[in-house]
Amino acid sequence: MTTIAVTEAAPGGRLKVRLAPGLLQPRLVTRTAGFAHVALVAGGATLLGGDSVSIRVEVGAGCTLRIEDIGGTVAYPSTGRLSEWTVDAVVGDGGVLVWESFPFVVADRAHVRRRTTVRRGADAQVCLRETLVLGRTGEAGGRIVSTTDIRDVDGTPFFVEELSLDGGHPQPGVLGQSRVLDTAIMIGAEPEAEATPTGTHEGHVLVLARPGAVARAIGSATHAAHVDDRWRRWTNRAERRTE
Repeated sequence: MTTIAVTEAAPGGRLKVRLAPGLLQPRLVTRTAGFAHVALVAGGATLLGGDSVSIRVEVGAGCTLRIEDIGGTVAYPSTGRLSEWTVDAVVGDGGVLVWESFPFVVADRAHVRRRTTVRRGADAQVCLRETLVLGRTGEAGGRIVSTTDIRDVDGTPFFVEELSLDGGHPQPGVLGQSRVLDTAIMIGAEPEAEATPTGTHEGHVLVLARPGAVARAIGSATHAAHVDDRWRRWTNRAERRTE
């Protein structure tokens, strides 16, 4: 299991950061009194058939953690063996978690279950970025079931979704003939009210019943289907909370 944990240091000191490697290797980029930036690097070819990647994230009360993938992930062809990618995160009261993942590519004949579970304390904010790509160049893509479950620490649901994609059997109303689904999730803050500027990469936005929103873009390639501009605004605003 890969573990990333940040906790508040003594007054005036830098955050305490605890890193434990698994199939992914966490590397500390920078840290200050209230902020830590950690990069995730693959320790080898990932995901192969039967691989199980598990990541544990702990953000202490009042702390801000930014996690950034270095390079994307490819789920390689398998002989029917399921690969798993599991994230369990806990964000303490008033904490902030920002996680920008690079494209997750599901090659032909790959079979993947991807699960992201987040438990958040009072006034905590969470921003997650996930880009799913069916197939490498010239491929239709394999199968992936991606589950996102974000709740308060008392179990009250905030955003819960299960998305099933199969490049060999495209479904109308999901991706259809498209290969890329880019998603940005913001939990714990209201989305900005300004109109979408023309020519920007914002995606379509679903405003949640509780403070938060989900932005999505669908297309045939990552450069043509992304929500970069909106993600940048959401995360910049989130990270300023604990400066």
